[in-house]
Amino acid sequence: MMSRALGAALALGGLCASTQAAVYFTFDDPGPGPEITYTEGTDNNSDPGVLVFNNSAQLDFIVDGTDEGLGTMTYTATLDMEIMIGAVQGTVGGILSAPILGGSFAFSEVGSGDDILTGSLSNGGLLTLNTVGALIATSTTAGLVMNEGPALAAFLGGLTLTPNFDISFTLTNISPGTTKNADDFITSFVANSAFTGNANVIPSSGPVALAALSMTLLGARRRR
Repeated sequence: MMSRALGAALALGGLCASTQAAVYFTFDDPGPGPEITYTEGTDNNSDPGVLVFNNSAQLDFIVDGTDEGLGTMTYTATLDMEIMIGAVQGTVGGILSAPILGGSFAFSEVGSGDDILTGSLSNGGLLTLNTVGALIATSTTAGLVMNEGPALAAFLGGLTLTPNFDISFTLTNISPGTTKNADDFITSFVANSAFTGNANVIPSSGPVALAALSMTLLGARRRR
């Protein structure tokens, strides 16, 4: 009986792996902006740079689940985000590269207040080139974790988010143009922003696994 249960678990794992696909997240610059405010730091430990998003700005947050036959969903949303930024570690061709030290973000649905998508990150990078830039992170190298909130879970219909995760916030119309301060931090600025991200999805394992195991055990008992 144990071998049959193990077989069911292995089969379930194979099913999850074979059905893995992706969903994609975007929002365009909501205007008129700026949405991003970055405050320069002086020390990685005691006074890092801080990048925040204007959580009163309303976004058209689009979730594309066509890979799974779900179509697309547009939420009217807000974004609450705070990211800690370290001192510049490199400059190439005028591009300033500073590490992300940690942070979190949450997209919430206007009206219900339910979370759509939440995330946390422990690494990644802020890149700026005078008046343009990007904030980037992945699950493979930046400790990015994302989770579906109740609003997104309803759209996913039994699927759950799983790595790989990627996010990119593009920064435009950075004002004033960025340089380094005396402590090697990117200088303070405001900017407009747009967003892209993606996550793999798999069937939620709990109910499926329980059903598979129950059927296996029931079949074993009937054979005795």
